[in-house]
Amino acid sequence: MSQQATISPTGPPPLTTAIALPFEPMDLTFSASANKLYASGMEEVSGGPPQWRQYVVSLSAPSGPIERFDTSIKGLQQDLVVNDKLRRGYALMMSGDVKVFSTDSDTLVSTAQKPSCSLEVLAINQATDMVYGGGATNEGGCLVQFDADGHVVREKVVGPHAKDKSPIIGSLAVDSASGDVLYLNAFGLARADKMLNEKWRTPVHGPGEPGPMGFEPKTNTAYVVVGTEPVISPTKISVFDAATGTPRGESSGPGSCQGFAATGDGRLFAIFFNSTDLYVLADGTSILTKFVSLNDIPGWAPSDTRWLQVDTVGRRLFVSPGGDRQKIAVYQY
Repeated sequence: MSQQATISPTGPPPLTTAIALPFEPMDLTFSASANKLYASGMEEVSGGPPQWRQYVVSLSAPSGPIERFDTSIKGLQQDLVVNDKLRRGYALMMSGDVKVFSTDSDTLVSTAQKPSCSLEVLAINQATDMVYGGGATNEGGCLVQFDADGHVVREKVVGPHAKDKSPIIGSLAVDSASGDVLYLNAFGLARADKMLNEKWRTPVHGPGEPGPMGFEPKTNTAYVVVGTEPVISPTKISVFDAATGTPRGESSGPGSCQGFAATGDGRLFAIFFNSTDLYVLADGTSILTKFVSLNDIPGWAPSDTRWLQVDTVGRRLFVSPGGDRQKIAVYQY
């Protein structure tokens, strides 16, 4: 049964602050142990075209200077995850390399062993320190498991290969409680155990191929976006029991869903293209509830692309408003 978005009866939270930046932030990642945000973006360069940069924003001194990454970690990044216990970060570069760096000094520690799988996304198990990658090979979709030092522990080809469907794993999440890995490609939503053996696969019905996946670990619920074209059309979000792959229901969003962010306490934030509002899903339900309007961000437009990240310790939600807004909005939740 499809559920429509509702308005929270408690009212929206206030905008806590907005961190000014010298660039348009994208691809946010938060490190709780270092109290830092990692962000990539395009920066205007005097006398030349804009350049892609990687930056570190210290939230202990948000008005201080914005630092650049170690130049040995420079280059286009596809994904970045952090291990707060070991104070390490793992940056997946467009070259396919995974760079291991210190989140204390933001300098390179090592370059991970390169797998045969062409990686697209990363995820991390904070309980075991294992890092996971998803992507594709000539044989089909693939999963890779790295240890904390970046050594390949195992690789596995998962799912079939077909001419009319992409095998690339584009969304990946780890259930730290069990060590299982959830992943998504055109063949559906699937789950593998800690040895990367596929336990089940569930088709995700269109229109079109499934898009982003959100995982809420407390209720073991997976949310899969379908119908993302055109971006101004309502989005269907299919809801699954992430333990068994059993469908739980559907939700309807106002436009193309551009990302999810799980709080770990049963809530999952969702943000949409073509919407002035940011929403939350709670307790494994399919009901989208309005969390806050983004209209209080000066110059913001609903057609802007945007990104989310959460600080589960300080209960802060970070929003990159997109467009040409050179700031990160911060909300308490």
